[in-house]
Amino acid sequence: MSWGLIITIIAVVIIALWWISTMNGFRRLKVAIQEAWSGIDVQLKRKANIIPNLVDTLKMQMDFESKVLTDLTAARSGLVSGNRAEAMAASDKISAMLPSIRATAENYPSLGTNQSFLRLMEDIRDCEDKITYARNRYNMTVAKYNADIIMFPASIVSGMMHLAPESMFEISAQAREDADNMRISKL
Repeated sequence: MSWGLIITIIAVVIIALWWISTMNGFRRLKVAIQEAWSGIDVQLKRKANIIPNLVDTLKMQMDFESKVLTDLTAARSGLVSGNRAEAMAASDKISAMLPSIRATAENYPSLGTNQSFLRLMEDIRDCEDKITYARNRYNMTVAKYNADIIMFPASIVSGMMHLAPESMFEISAQAREDADNMRISKL
């Protein structure tokens, strides 16, 4: 065997190993993205399960605005939808409603001391914290995946696999505007 043939075979083997390794890396990242989303999904479902109990507690303890209860119930259905964007939008909507619920509860002393209400609000706060963590983890995984599929030479493999960038979950435009416009006097 000539040296040229040996070098060609070695080069082909190295390229094939790199190709397989790159493909498996993309597949591993896709699985990591799905796993990261499942962390968000679990907390959204947990939050959706808490909402009916919160609504019932609010109905029992006070003459609450029916619009808030209706909006809260409607947003709950979005939490358990199969659509990622819809679920996150519903979560953001519920999160935006929570300060209003807390503020209104202050007007009802019996509600402010109701252990069920306090526990449910704590459970929702816990869900919010876990969703924030899971969203960060999801976004970090998606950012790595998106960067990897466009970087040369891996972009050759990603192109042949027809991989498209994944969407990151960002704060909604309304929530961003609300945060930008928040003033101490509004608290």
